[in-house]
Amino acid sequence: MSTVFIEKELNDHIKYVNNTGADLAQYEFAVVGPFCGVADNAIASTEEGYFHVQEGLHIQVGSDYMKAAELTFATLGQAVYFDAANKKFSDTSTAGYYKVGVLVQTKASDGHIIFEKKRYVEVVPEPAE
Repeated sequence: MSTVFIEKELNDHIKYVNNTGADLAQYEFAVVGPFCGVADNAIASTEEGYFHVQEGLHIQVGSDYMKAAELTFATLGQAVYFDAANKKFSDTSTAGYYKVGVLVQTKASDGHIIFEKKRYVEVVPEPAE
């Protein structure tokens, strides 16, 4: 489970169907439709619920749930990616991952990062041949 904590936000939530294929816990990060969302409450799979969808300076997300070997997060401003298959964050642009934000605090000694969340996901494309 990739639960996160909200550093700060304005009130910008949407009601949307949990189309992730799994139940979501409160504050779990998820890609729902075109949105980078954080569940307001527990939301069962295929049920409607409310998601935090604000972006940028108005919502900063923190987590220590990162993909092994893709967790350096040492450069402020670098992109943050999400591997929805295993619900982990990554610092590596990989085809099929989602670009979900920009790093605003490098990885701390306790393993946490903080990033400004995007409103809409951006799918990392397959490399051009």
